[in-house]
Amino acid sequence: MDIAGKVAVVTGGASGIGRGIARALAARGANVVVADVDAARAEEVAAELERAGVRSLGIACDVTERASIEELAERAWSALGRVDILCNNAGVGTMAAVVDTPVGDAEWVFAVNVWGVIHGCQVFVPRFVAAGRPAHVLNTGSEHSVGVPFPGMGIYTATKHAVLALSDVLRREVEAHGIGVSILCPGVVRTDIWNAGRSRQPRFGGPQQSPPEFATFMESGMDPDEVGRIAVAGIARGDFFIMSHPEVRAVAEARCRDVLAAFERR
Repeated sequence: MDIAGKVAVVTGGASGIGRGIARALAARGANVVVADVDAARAEEVAAELERAGVRSLGIACDVTERASIEELAERAWSALGRVDILCNNAGVGTMAAVVDTPVGDAEWVFAVNVWGVIHGCQVFVPRFVAAGRPAHVLNTGSEHSVGVPFPGMGIYTATKHAVLALSDVLRREVEAHGIGVSILCPGVVRTDIWNAGRSRQPRFGGPQQSPPEFATFMESGMDPDEVGRIAVAGIARGDFFIMSHPEVRAVAEARCRDVLAAFERR
C-alpha cells in the first residue's frame, strides 16, 4: 500500500507506540486521526502532525465502548472524507500472578486489549468493504502473542494471544475485499503502558498507580518512534507479522520446537 494521501485512524495514538505509528504515517504523507482516551494529549499530537504538513484530528475515544468507536468512525469520515488504514493500537497492562489478579483488573485489560480490537474491526471493516477501495487493519499485539511466557503477565499475555487469533482469522475473511491485516508484535518499548491505570474507567475500579519498578523496566525498551516506523513499513509491504525486536525470534523458535516435539511424541 502506498501510504501517501491515505487517511489513517490510530487508537491509543496520544503516546507510546500509537504516537510513533501516527508520526510515521504522517512522515509518509498520510492524514491521521489520533484517537485516545486522553483527549488533550490526542489534540496535542494532532497539532504536532499538522505542523509537519498533513491534516490531523485529535478525538477522545474509549475503545472499550462500541458507541465511542462508532462516533470515532463518523467523525473521521465526516472530517476527512475517507479512512484507509485502521490501527487498533490502544492497550493497557497490569502485573500480578494469574491467580492473584483482581477480577476488575482482568476485565479492564481484556476490555481494552481485546474488545477494543473487536469493536474497531466490527465498526471500520464493514465501512472499508462498502467503500470498495484497498484498506488495511493493523492490530497491535506483542512479543507475548508469539510465545513470551513472562511470569506476572498472564492476563496481558492472554489478551495478546487473542489479538493474534483475531487477526489471523480476520485476514482470511477480508482478503477477497482487498483489505490487508497485520499484527505488530513488539518486545519491550519505552512507553507509558506501565502507568496505563491512571486512566482506568470507574466501572473497572477507577484510576490506579502502577508499581514504579514497572517504569524502570520499560525505560530499557526500544524507542516507540522506531517501532512506529517499522510498523508503517510493514503496512506498506502488506506483511501479516510485523516484528521489531530480533531477540524475540529465539522465543518463537523455542515455541515451534515445543509444538513439533509434541507431535513427534505421538
